[in-house]
Amino acid sequence: MSEATEVLADLYGAFAAGDGERLGALLGNTHWVEASGGPYGGTYRGFGEVAANVFGPIGNDVGDFSAKPDSIAPVGDDAALALGFYRGTTANGPIEIRFAHLAHVADGAIVRFEQFTDTHQWQQATAS
Repeated sequence: MSEATEVLADLYGAFAAGDGERLGALLGNTHWVEASGGPYGGTYRGFGEVAANVFGPIGNDVGDFSAKPDSIAPVGDDAALALGFYRGTTANGPIEIRFAHLAHVADGAIVRFEQFTDTHQWQQATAS
């Protein structure tokens, strides 16, 4: 396993455990790109902005939310790609939305993260 795949796997573990301290260490200086067109779309810098604009709103919109990768593969020397599904329940019913996450790693932390997902499904799931 490469450093990048280990760090990305650690991110999913910390998220699932609700380990804010570990998430802060992994994402402290990240450049996070959430797919445009989705309800949380945008570019965020650092854990505070990601928590406020992505993690917090998802927690409000999706019950029992999970982002679980089916696979994580190295990409070059410093990056990893995860493929998996978001799952949970919104006011409009259950969701199962595919994702791809590309993470670039340096010094044991994620310095750049980009999300690829079906933003139309997200819009439908979170529409009130």
